[in-house]
Amino acid sequence: MQIPAPVGCRWLVAAGLLLGGCGRFGPVSPPVDVPESVAAQVAAVRAGQASRIVAAAPLADADWESLRALDGLVELVLERGRADDAAAGVLATLPDIERLVLRESPLTDAGFARLAECRSLRDVNVPQAACTAAGLRQLARLENLRSLRLGGPRLEGPEVAEAIVECAHLRSLHLIDVPIGDDGLAALQRLPGLWNLYLDGAGVSDEAWAVYFRACPGVHVHVDQAHHDRDPRRHE
Repeated sequence: MQIPAPVGCRWLVAAGLLLGGCGRFGPVSPPVDVPESVAAQVAAVRAGQASRIVAAAPLADADWESLRALDGLVELVLERGRADDAAAGVLATLPDIERLVLRESPLTDAGFARLAECRSLRDVNVPQAACTAAGLRQLARLENLRSLRLGGPRLEGPEVAEAIVECAHLRSLHLIDVPIGDDGLAALQRLPGLWNLYLDGAGVSDEAWAVYFRACPGVHVHVDQAHHDRDPRRHE
């Protein structure tokens, strides 16, 4: 049975990853099958039999060390990985990494500086970060970065949006409870290639949204986990 393409959504397919889409809770991620151990997954990557590692529990020190400079690892998903700044130093050694999902990982500005050394990165998802706008500016060094999903208690104000705008090649952006305000939304108008914008708890007025939609009519927008009623690309 053929499934009709969704109306009003844009999709970005890169390196076999689906980075767009619509769902009540933001961009839809592919289903995740959790293998039995990190060690077995590392062995499979070393043997050229896999390119992804998924961890449902925090990694032990030995697990982190086994990841160092691991060739062929394209995607790393830590559901409860608690990657800290020291762990980010290990991530910076991964030569082929394209996608990082680092939940419960309080990376500071120093950790984001290490992530910025992963020049192959295309998709970064750190929903519980401990960085500031200064750390986000480091990501501008990632010329391949297309999808960014972020949240954290130290992320607030229009300076966050100003930092993100420096990531000029973004296609999808999701900010989780990041109050960027009207000035921050105005700054995001300067992302020329943005396709999808998801803002939760952004503190943006209706007037500012009206200005944004006039300036960026092609961007698909969710606000607080729902389509904005001004979005011309919303689902009917």
